[in-house]
Amino acid sequence: MVKTVCCNLILVCVAQGLMGCQQEPAKTDAMLFRETTIAKAQVPLDKALGLLTPEVRNLPMANLDTLIVVNQGLRDARHVYKNNNITHYQDNKLTELDEVISALEPELVTQAKTLLNQTIDRTIELRKQIEEAKNQPYSARGNDTAQLVEFLGKQYNQDVKDCCLTQLSQIDQLLKSKTKEHRELIILIRSINQELAKVIKQKGYDVALKNQIQASQ
Repeated sequence: MVKTVCCNLILVCVAQGLMGCQQEPAKTDAMLFRETTIAKAQVPLDKALGLLTPEVRNLPMANLDTLIVVNQGLRDARHVYKNNNITHYQDNKLTELDEVISALEPELVTQAKTLLNQTIDRTIELRKQIEEAKNQPYSARGNDTAQLVEFLGKQYNQDVKDCCLTQLSQIDQLLKSKTKEHRELIILIRSINQELAKVIKQKGYDVALKNQIQASQ
């Protein structure tokens, strides 16, 4: 009886030993390719997530340059999956970044409209200054009117760039993947210089342009 029990114990140990020595099934080329693709996608995702500091999350409009890099990381990761035909894979990092960028859209749209209206207001002011300079009596104008208009124009260009155009360009980059949803607004952003030239040349055009901005999505 004791001998039988001992034999059974030995058989169990041998069986467990054999099971422990069994090698895991070899990974197929498809499995290895999938793992390599996922690992490659993590590089831009990790970089992007590292840039999303509390300051960037809490003050997005003051950190648009950083958000552009974050958004590029998201796009790069998507391209990795797309170019390697990896579908139906739930990447939590990609999902998190996508949610962050998508949540910014309403604020980006509102900010873009505010900036566009500011450029119009500054352009109206420039028009008034130019008209005042040109409407002075000839004796008061002397030969300095052309120089004054040139000075006002240069000052205006720098002012509009600093207050609005640079940030509008950044917003354009963040919205460019959403051209269907924000088509009218994106067109306005990209054509704002031509539109502002019309504000200077055509009285009343500022009202029509502001209405167009308000109606855009």
